[in-house]
Amino acid sequence: MIVCGIELTASEARLFVLKGTKSMFLHVEVSPSKLVLEDDEKPKEVKAFQEAIYTFLRENRVERIAIKKRGKRGQYAGSPVSFKLEGLVQLYPECDVRLVSPQTISAAKRKHTPEAPQDIKDFQQVAFETAFAALD
Repeated sequence: MIVCGIELTASEARLFVLKGTKSMFLHVEVSPSKLVLEDDEKPKEVKAFQEAIYTFLRENRVERIAIKKRGKRGQYAGSPVSFKLEGLVQLYPECDVRLVSPQTISAAKRKHTPEAPQDIKDFQQVAFETAFAALD
């Protein structure tokens, strides 16, 4: 199974792709490692972001998308733009899309203690953990 983990922060989608299972997985080298929505008030920019992420998912033959859940209110609430990005990704019709809670991510890490790939960038760590939690 090929899983794309996504962390949404402000107007950016940070991406990490894993292939396999929780017991045996490989990091799939992909480019780009993040996509940015330049201006969420311009429909042309929103459509460009949607096309870019859908193209990324198709080209990498992603079978499951895992998006890290963010709080809807309070101190740790996600930004309004990040929820717009989440909605665009959730509409992707070609595979399963899951929202993964921080608690599920923590439980998967405790149970399986995955080692992050050596070539992971710091900003991809959460996307990696989210993808790992969504593996079978």
